[in-house]
Amino acid sequence: MKNLIYVFILALGMISCSSDDQTRIDNSDLIGDWNWTNTDGGIGFHIHETPETTGKIIHLNLKGNYEFSVTENGTEISNGTYELIMKESIYSGKMERLIQFPENEQYLGFVKTGIINSYKNEKLNISDNNADGIGSEFVRIE
Repeated sequence: MKNLIYVFILALGMISCSSDDQTRIDNSDLIGDWNWTNTDGGIGFHIHETPETTGKIIHLNLKGNYEFSVTENGTEISNGTYELIMKESIYSGKMERLIQFPENEQYLGFVKTGIINSYKNEKLNISDNNADGIGSEFVRIE
């Protein structure tokens, strides 16, 4: 009986152990260097920011190991680890990937928590998943 209990505890322990790598959401289409092109939206669609209007050239680098870095006018302003989770999108009503940069990050010049999509591996969009929300767009740097 004692051996049966040990086997049960051992099996339970093995089942409960899991690796983050097994549960992480696929980010393969997001990996790369992205150039920020614009941020638009807000109540009454009143926010319209671009590199021309802000004087900021922002590059976002997303890595395969879920690390990121952000440069503004050639100077790194942030780096760390981002997270992808599944959340219901208010836009499609379906479960979609939501990217989250660390909460303690200052404003990076773009939406730092939102539904993230890539289009034809050339464009990237992060929308904050709020009614009257804002979204930021990027193009892949070749």
